[in-house]
Amino acid sequence: MKRFALNSFILLCLPLWLSAQADLHFNKLDSVYAYADKHSSVSKNNEQQTIYAKYQKIAALANVVNLRSPVSFTPTNNTTLPVSFFPGGILPGTRAGTFEKVTLGQQYVNTFNVAPQIDIINPGNWAQIKPASINQDITAVNNLLNKKSLYESIAACYYNICTYKEQIEITKKNLASTDTLLQIVNNKFSQGLVIQQDVNNATVSKLTLQDKLNQINISLGQQYNSLKILCDIPMKTSLVIEDELNYNQPFTPDMDAGSQLQAKVNILQMEYAKANLTANRLANLPVISVLYSYSYYQNSVSQFFDTRANNPWLTSAYLGAKVTFNIPDVTHILSSRNAKINYHIAEVNMNHNKLQNDISNDQLHLDYEKAYSQLNMNKQIFQLKEDNYKIAFNQYNQSILSFDKLLTAFNDMLVSRLNYSNSLANMFYTKSKVDINNTIK
Repeated sequence: MKRFALNSFILLCLPLWLSAQADLHFNKLDSVYAYADKHSSVSKNNEQQTIYAKYQKIAALANVVNLRSPVSFTPTNNTTLPVSFFPGGILPGTRAGTFEKVTLGQQYVNTFNVAPQIDIINPGNWAQIKPASINQDITAVNNLLNKKSLYESIAACYYNICTYKEQIEITKKNLASTDTLLQIVNNKFSQGLVIQQDVNNATVSKLTLQDKLNQINISLGQQYNSLKILCDIPMKTSLVIEDELNYNQPFTPDMDAGSQLQAKVNILQMEYAKANLTANRLANLPVISVLYSYSYYQNSVSQFFDTRANNPWLTSAYLGAKVTFNIPDVTHILSSRNAKINYHIAEVNMNHNKLQNDISNDQLHLDYEKAYSQLNMNKQIFQLKEDNYKIAFNQYNQSILSFDKLLTAFNDMLVSRLNYSNSLANMFYTKSKVDINNTIK
């Protein structure tokens, strides 16, 4: 009975638990960053790129001695043995002055061979260590650039969602105002105080605002989908941003961007091209190797793996050194030329991108200043437009102002309010870009 009650309780709670698992709530931007660091494809790919670069460096270090140890087993059936001619008189039963045909060798040969070899001097492989090490640094910086780009895209979606949520509330509030205007106009029309055109304009204003509300809702859904893509959030998961933007934001005059990631990656690429050029030049130097060979073999005239006691397995071994020279060919010469050209291109790009990086950092600060200035300007404009609408509304109720001018004042106030909301989100976004540049470096 107790077991039945427990199972029933689990079945009843399971839908609620699954529903809870399907909801994802964020109340600040940093929490979205943390989720993306764990789940996004960008973060996962960065991890794999780091591992790949690490293995490349390990391979370069191991390739310094270039250990090779080929192991082979060769069973051979000599179907036709070679024939040699021996002078007569050497072998029993032969006459002097003649040559006798003699078949040499054995038909079945089993050979097991191990031949390890290492390079004790290999300048070309030694030179490959530095490019591999620099490539590891390039991968680390590129991963930071990928993370920086991901964070900026997340911040853009995040603040778009915040401003769209606010604009929905603003639009709903003003949609209620259009209902009030339409009711006032209908009352005046029933009294014969206004014409049908005023009623039509009030209706059009309401319909237009209703359509705008629908469009904002659609845009909000699109931004949520974009954020799901960036963070690799499952499609069926309900995503909710609960943050509300604060309009009381002080200006930070010394908020300068100091990231040098782009310049750093270009410096590393120049160093990589230089190291690659050196490796190409050293590849033609002699390579001194030490080699050893050990063979275990059996010869037989009757079969493979002869088990007769008088036909044992034999061994042979040798130890030696080898000097290898590579004569430069057209392919290697062109490869060296290309490496030299790539080095000069990387050097030019390094100088150019250093300047571009500094200008981009300065541009981020200017964008923040511009966004904050625009926020203050839109705040003042909205306050004035809101005051104009209140005055126009009172004048219309006193039959001093026409409905057209009242509607114009209403639309101007609504546009200025939405612009104010947009400028706040834009200010937060530009500020977040500066924060990202100063954090990821």
